[in-house]
Amino acid sequence: MNLEECRNTYYDYSRKASEIVRYLGFAGIALVWIFRTENNGVIAVPVKLLFPSILLIVGLALDLLHAVTGTMTWAIYNRYKEYSGTKETDRFKAPAWINWGTLFFFWTKIVVIIWAYALLLSFLFYKFCVSN
Repeated sequence: MNLEECRNTYYDYSRKASEIVRYLGFAGIALVWIFRTENNGVIAVPVKLLFPSILLIVGLALDLLHAVTGTMTWAIYNRYKEYSGTKETDRFKAPAWINWGTLFFFWTKIVVIIWAYALLLSFLFYKFCVSN
């Protein structure tokens, strides 16, 4: 294995993790929607599902920020390299800090979605196992 293969493996797994987090966010919102109530045209979510719902929305927002931050960071860095005279075929190393923003959003969205699912699973456990 060389560094390129190592990086490609990392990219594959991080891309897959982002896809799974996104799907879990949408599935979590769908799960909350299943337990909604409606009285006189007013839709209400159970109180115990409000915070997990917020976490799911925050997780999806962090997913967007992850992508936007990466796009902006690399676009600005690319433009900087172009204006500094770097040719298309030149080889160079990007600075270590360039991915800090994207890494922050990547790991934060994962933590937030896991937190939301822990609360959702707790709700389901008490709803179906304890309350009966």
